[in-house]
Amino acid sequence: MKLVAAIDVGGTSIKGALVDPDLHIIATANAPTPQNDVDGSKTVKVISELLSKLASPGEIKAVGLAVPGALDETNGISRWSGNLGWKNLPIRDLLAREIKIPVAFGHDVRTGALAELRNGAAKGLNNAIFIPIGTGIAAALIIDGQIRSSNGFAGEIGHVNVGGEFNCVCGKKGCLEAAASALSITNAYAQASGKTGTSSEEIATLSQNGDAIAQKIWENAMASIATACQMLITVLAPEVIIFGGGLSQSGNLLIDPIAKSLGESLTFQKVPQLVIAHYGAQAGTIGCAMLALDLLPNGGN
Repeated sequence: MKLVAAIDVGGTSIKGALVDPDLHIIATANAPTPQNDVDGSKTVKVISELLSKLASPGEIKAVGLAVPGALDETNGISRWSGNLGWKNLPIRDLLAREIKIPVAFGHDVRTGALAELRNGAAKGLNNAIFIPIGTGIAAALIIDGQIRSSNGFAGEIGHVNVGGEFNCVCGKKGCLEAAASALSITNAYAQASGKTGTSSEEIATLSQNGDAIAQKIWENAMASIATACQMLITVLAPEVIIFGGGLSQSGNLLIDPIAKSLGESLTFQKVPQLVIAHYGAQAGTIGCAMLALDLLPNGGN
């Protein structure tokens, strides 16, 4: 049995997992994402250290690496990632040279969609959208049974204008990501309440329990997500919209207000099912592992 590592680089943390060919997660290790790492050197070092924590030298036969932003997935280049500060960075090859292990490279959202398409909530469907909500927000577009990326630029739904009041990392104001990402929800609550360190999941619970500040922030965030979903539904007519990422752990506190808002705003459009990802917040990890296993003969078996 050959083992692979899944590495998911996010804006706040790097998540690592050791995975077997049956997609069982054997071990995990996380680390904070280095800040101001424009050349990727600190990130590569952190990933190398994570791999050494996950397994002994020689045990890991391939690595699946997922990062956010606009990518050239074929050539392993991060064209732009606002949350990481990367521009035209050949991160795949930088990592491969450091660890001397084959590296498969993909978008953090599209790797999650791959997991859901092969074995999860999109399995057997032709048209679906996967939206993980974490530090950032983006969408993976499954059209006619295939994940479409338009050379790495498609799906950046986090940067459509939903009329929000906050500035975004992309340089604009009003973006979905600035209004409804887990990080944005946390920051908005801290600013409005004066209480720092409250997670987005905790804010969802506070909203349910009657905290007026949490209710307002949560409702605004869900309305922003619904606005973006309405755009996607009108243009792409998906059979299902799948929510993943950390915020998906809020379950119906996430789904219900979005469904209600869409029910009030959609007219002629085909109404999709709204679901939580089969793999939940681990969809990206499983998708990374799939990419790595695809590099091995017989999928590592």
